[in-house]
Amino acid sequence: MGDERDYKILIAEDDESISRLISYKFKNQNLESEVVTDGDQVLPEIEKGVYDALILDLMLPVLDGMSILNKIRENNIEIPVLILSARSQEKDILKALKSGADEYLTKPFRPDELIIRLKMLLDGVD
Repeated sequence: MGDERDYKILIAEDDESISRLISYKFKNQNLESEVVTDGDQVLPEIEKGVYDALILDLMLPVLDGMSILNKIRENNIEIPVLILSARSQEKDILKALKSGADEYLTKPFRPDELIIRLKMLLDGVD
């Protein structure tokens, strides 16, 4: 992981305690984060082209995470997507991965594991 650079991550999560925890854990990891809480906020943010990865909850208000994921991939937006969801059934995980998610973690999750998986995705992009 030699040359550490700062990454900017969009967190699409409607649970404030989870988004606060992730943002807090990111601070010492060269990971800057921005949080959106409604699904309809995700695509306009992603289209700005300033984010290195997206952490996406599947159960967002207004527009759900699967719809967002499908739109990102249909529009050929090249961004690593890590799903972070309470949906833990195999069918949900497989559906998300087949739709273009790069990684899938279920809630409750270990913050340090999230960081490691995210950094693996980011290192693969460079």
